[in-house]
Amino acid sequence: MKKIRLLNPVLGIVCTFIVFQILAGCTKASTSDTAPVATTGCTLTDNTSVLATSSLGCAKLSRDTSSCLSSRQTQGLSGFWLKFSCRVTLTKSGSNVIITTDGQPDHKSPYFATSNACYEAGFPAGRAANPNKLGTLAISMTVPFAPGTPSGSVGTAMSMGVIGIALNGVAIFSNAAAPGDNIYAEVATFDKCEGHPAGTKYHYHIEPTTVSDSDSNFIGVMRDGFPVYGRYEPNGAVIPTLDKASAGGHLGTTPDSTVTSVYHYHVNLQTSGADSAYFITSGFYMGSAGVCTGCL
Repeated sequence: MKKIRLLNPVLGIVCTFIVFQILAGCTKASTSDTAPVATTGCTLTDNTSVLATSSLGCAKLSRDTSSCLSSRQTQGLSGFWLKFSCRVTLTKSGSNVIITTDGQPDHKSPYFATSNACYEAGFPAGRAANPNKLGTLAISMTVPFAPGTPSGSVGTAMSMGVIGIALNGVAIFSNAAAPGDNIYAEVATFDKCEGHPAGTKYHYHIEPTTVSDSDSNFIGVMRDGFPVYGRYEPNGAVIPTLDKASAGGHLGTTPDSTVTSVYHYHVNLQTSGADSAYFITSGFYMGSAGVCTGCL
């Protein structure tokens, strides 16, 4: 069965096709009034509310951070740092911030063990599980609090494993698959929120629709301390040409720095033959990657 992934140029959505069958994923996301996630025994979804639902059925969530807001502000954290879920521990230490997370998503997934209250059966049409199940991790990532502006024009290649943390505590991986694998083929193992596990390490490679779905939302922080946002600028405009180092970033204003231009990354479209996807990273850091335990 031949699989073809194409970009709908009108809607700006990557669609997946299998011969004789058009798969889900080619319609715009539906929206609904903000509503708390129903109590189901899955405590990971506590303090979240549904803002919209993606074409694949993933709930785009609002995360109530009021319980940890004061402690973060007392440490001197502001801007995008205040958007991290309270499930993520942020500790300012000198000129760095230490991000600690168990790596579990705050949405249901078929990659949880079937005995877990957060297990949810089913994959989007044309997708199926890889052999792994997600588990509880112990990731501690130290990143610069204020990385400044890159002084050079050449990025540093990212290694395999965790290269950033999404605002809900899930690991971010680069645009590369393990040696011998095809990253575009791996898309067929992503759950409805665009994540899957490597071993027990659940992670996102492409735009995580529970956080950002064709918008300018803050997604997370890379190991070099620079934030990453969705595929659009704050005013809804398509992002300009990104830096020459193919790091997928540029200098400009963001939803969290509306006056002062800061360096930041964007989800960006990448293609290979007939395949295409909006990856979170282009595979390069523009700053120095901080120390991370539990990242490999």
